[in-house]
Amino acid sequence: MTSRSKTLAITGTIGFVLFSVFVVLGWVVPIDRFVTSALEPLAGPLFVYVTELGSVKVLIGLSFIGMLYFLWRGDRFEAYRLPSVVITTLLVTQGLKLSFGVDRPSIDAALDATTYSFPSGHASGSLALYGLIAIWVYRRFGSVTGLILLVMLTLGVSFSRVILNVHYFSDVIGGWIVALIIMAGSEIVRRRQN
Repeated sequence: MTSRSKTLAITGTIGFVLFSVFVVLGWVVPIDRFVTSALEPLAGPLFVYVTELGSVKVLIGLSFIGMLYFLWRGDRFEAYRLPSVVITTLLVTQGLKLSFGVDRPSIDAALDATTYSFPSGHASGSLALYGLIAIWVYRRFGSVTGLILLVMLTLGVSFSRVILNVHYFSDVIGGWIVALIIMAGSEIVRRRQN
């Protein structure tokens, strides 16, 4: 599993670099427009609430609740991994936003959409938090249902950003890649601990 995690971290990093070049050069614009127009009919108040599940305060709050749960279970590594991965993912995403300086489709402070667009912090943060929990739930209980629900939650939060017109589809993909790289790195550390 460590070699798979290393491979994911390396290929993810290379993939992100290549993908970011496509974003900066504007090669993804037709795909972004297509996905935005396809999702436009879904716009409505429901997604204002769904998107909130990927806000910084909710992600960090839930990661610390998760930390307390894992400490209570006696699993110190998972206790510290969860908030570490979430916070690292959010910080890296913010740094990348500042580096790339891609403008948003629209600015909306009520939707936490005031900084640059690429990559999406809601997409990266929700995958980091809900993705790690999904992996843990599957490993611990073998629950495919739990795994599917957490994946659906991540998809809902991520696509809510496109539906609400505060991100492009390419921002979501970029955010997912960032989270996967950091999650893979944490998995390498976990395997070395065991």
